[in-house]
Amino acid sequence: MLKQQIMWFRQKLSKCFDLMPYRMKFIYLVIYYAIISLFIAVPIIHAQELGATFCWHYKEIYGGHDYPFNQSIAKKGLPDDNTHWSANTEWWENMVEEIEYSGIDFVALLSRGNQPNAPDRGNGNPIHISKLINAMDARGVNSFKLAIFDDCPNSWTGSMNWDNSNGTLYSTDNPKFDCGNTANYVYIWDYNLKQAIANIPVERRYKINGRMVIIFWSVKSSWMTNMGNGNLKKIIEYIRTQCIATYGFNPYLILNRNWFDVDSQCNSTGVADAVHNWFSAAGGTSYTNYLWNGITTGVVTPGFGHPADPPFIDPSGGQTLVKGLEGTVKSGASLTLCEGFTDAAESAAYWRSEDATYYNYPNQRLNILRQYSKDPYPNSLKVEAETCDYYADLTTGNSGGAFRDGNLDIVKSTDLNGGWHVTGTQPGEYMEWKELPLLTNTKFLLRYKSSDAASINISVDGTALSPINLHQANNMWTTIEAGSYTNLANGLHSVRLTILTGTPDINYFTRNRVNDTLGIENQKNFEKSVLIYPNPLTTSKLFVDLAGFENAEHVQVKIINIQGKTVYQDCLNKPTHLEINTSEILKKSLYFVRIESGQTIMVKKLIVIKN
Repeated sequence: MLKQQIMWFRQKLSKCFDLMPYRMKFIYLVIYYAIISLFIAVPIIHAQELGATFCWHYKEIYGGHDYPFNQSIAKKGLPDDNTHWSANTEWWENMVEEIEYSGIDFVALLSRGNQPNAPDRGNGNPIHISKLINAMDARGVNSFKLAIFDDCPNSWTGSMNWDNSNGTLYSTDNPKFDCGNTANYVYIWDYNLKQAIANIPVERRYKINGRMVIIFWSVKSSWMTNMGNGNLKKIIEYIRTQCIATYGFNPYLILNRNWFDVDSQCNSTGVADAVHNWFSAAGGTSYTNYLWNGITTGVVTPGFGHPADPPFIDPSGGQTLVKGLEGTVKSGASLTLCEGFTDAAESAAYWRSEDATYYNYPNQRLNILRQYSKDPYPNSLKVEAETCDYYADLTTGNSGGAFRDGNLDIVKSTDLNGGWHVTGTQPGEYMEWKELPLLTNTKFLLRYKSSDAASINISVDGTALSPINLHQANNMWTTIEAGSYTNLANGLHSVRLTILTGTPDINYFTRNRVNDTLGIENQKNFEKSVLIYPNPLTTSKLFVDLAGFENAEHVQVKIINIQGKTVYQDCLNKPTHLEINTSEILKKSLYFVRIESGQTIMVKKLIVIKN
């Protein structure tokens, strides 16, 4: 391909070379060789890709509420405090929404191994990746992809010691991981990377140049031994060989720079595809940009730790994150990795938080990420009602008891794609969001349901748009245009949604580009609906009502378990109702009912509590 590009350029310009004056020929040659050198020097790689590490330690699944700072806005132990982290699915559902809202391209999953001789510690077992995949399916999210982040001291040394002790000792430094012992490779590949890759469908893998990305963290003598003499190089070569043999692809491997310090053979051709230099909390460095082999890789942290637990990097009201992204994304990084989407333990999480010490408002870090994404002003942006930065609610307490503490009334939503919605509204109540990216011509679409006539209005920076009447709609979820906003340029604005009359339930609004059909076309699924009942399922009979499929051929109905396996499947023509005998196929667990028809995909959660 490179040769073809060079030959094309050469043929186009050489035709008129003989007709040029001498001075023009000189200028021609300078331009020709300058452009050819660019073709040769610059590797083919995605431009300005932005991602974040992502961990599912049980304390993070509990929202980081055991930590003094950076706690998630979501309630501890979604859906309630008695839900064990291993059975939790709603945390994953919320994380999918937050990642999509941030606009980043990928998350790098901190997979730390599945040890066969020890119990699950709840610190990053790859078997739980399926919960993330299921949540992405349920919410209909395809905007970001999944890479793997190998947290070497935990996934190598910690995993080995946990397994060898049958779950009685977890240590990342005693005994140390012998990198020269090939028998230890099972902790790197068989018990970790192999399983993590298997749990990520091909279409959801984050790839560079068509190759799935795996990023490696630090290697140090405090955690490992026998790292030199080509031993680390052999580990990388083994991973490549196993990826090709098992899954048929050559992975794109990004190493920490300190690998070269302890094993110089890692600098050999074909070992690393790119190199990062992490950040240094102890050195007060919140970001790095590292150029290696013509590729620049950035790493950013929004802050780190807190003064009582040094080392500490002050978030400075979001400015540390801005500075880091300016120094990476805006300074030539082909890929920038942000630490760490759920890292409340080190006060580095990006999730929504009401932590007034390190945040100016709950959505701040997500909004900053989007500002440095490839599409800071997307054609369509979905804004969930329950995620507002500020609100006014006239009643005390959360009457629905879901999602977050405070006075905003929230319940688990029955609408398509799940989520939560605000309920029990009253005239005078409002929800407000800071720094939303509005376009020069913006149209708002509101998703609501109401048993009575109601009205709302949307205001931008304190200026109210025209009131919008919400029709009664038989308490069915409905989408309605909710006003338009025009400005001289794209910009960040405060948006408030106020209840004027009635008591409507509010799920979300989307803000769309005027004359862009994406936002409107995305509402077509709302003409179709699926109802499954009883849910939770307490008997053997499951009923499925389908509306809007009366003229559809080849409608696929599937029931999928939490491991991603299809346990029931049927293909119907023009369906309106389906009765399924589940006595032989469903056990007490969580399932997903998936309806596919052409471009329409709908997923409903099904909880089975029968014996």
